[in-house]
Amino acid sequence: MVDFNSDSAFTANKSHILELIVLGRRDELINTFQLYKENSLAQNSKADNLRLKLQSALLVLFIELDQALSRKLDNSVYDDMKKHLLGSDPLKDSVLSKYFFSINTALDELNLIKIDTKKKYDTTEIESENEQKGL
Repeated sequence: MVDFNSDSAFTANKSHILELIVLGRRDELINTFQLYKENSLAQNSKADNLRLKLQSALLVLFIELDQALSRKLDNSVYDDMKKHLLGSDPLKDSVLSKYFFSINTALDELNLIKIDTKKKYDTTEIESENEQKGL
């Protein structure tokens, strides 16, 4: 994870730091899924605890990628995912929906948490792009 006490932490590109955080959460989710599968195959009661941890890790990853997912996924798929992941969470209607997602949207619009900033580049049309730019 990121060491925020380090002087060099904030000289790095902010989207690079966010990418590392997201990849860390994704790694945690994959590792938890592996543990869950191992324990569920063994029919161990520990599998229930891991299932809850897996659901929590998936929710956290969704929250981390919320704005990018809303841009990249079909609206119905995104809405369905959001509904299922938040489920009957008591925080859904109060804190997450009213405040967090609004703050998240504002931060995304300010490009503070945006990680999908790479321009799509068609490598087959290099010369036509050069001509458009007058090169």
